[in-house]
Amino acid sequence: MKKVLITVFVWLPLLLHAQSKDEWITVISAKSAKETAESLQKAIQEKGFKIFNMIDHAAGAESVGMALRATTLIVFGNPRGGTPLMNCDQRMGIILPLKILIWEDEQKQVKAGSINPEKYLKEYDLEKCKEGVAKMKVVLTDLLATVERK
Repeated sequence: MKKVLITVFVWLPLLLHAQSKDEWITVISAKSAKETAESLQKAIQEKGFKIFNMIDHAAGAESVGMALRATTLIVFGNPRGGTPLMNCDQRMGIILPLKILIWEDEQKQVKAGSINPEKYLKEYDLEKCKEGVAKMKVVLTDLLATVERK
């Protein structure tokens, strides 16, 4: 029994952590956080998407006297891609528009990432919209590749 408990308490958290990492598409950027955000903003616009907002979480923290490493959220999309997904399951309106997060980790490494849209196939009624979800993943992967350190 002791071995079973040890196995559960040691391996289960590791397995859950691995699963949560698979739910993100993440790259390490070759640029600073600011340059990464600017590059992604340009790439997003060049692909014909509208940027709805850029949220500088670090500036928000600073405005209330708190510190936060560089953390920027880019909110963007295109109704031609999002509307069909919301027609499959209108609850996708909580997920859309698309988002990319840029952050600096504890080791001063800049990363950019987004939730893997395939995750939504399990959570929402998107059976008729699998192609749209696949396109969304391609878009996010392509955009993130523009800043990835090679």
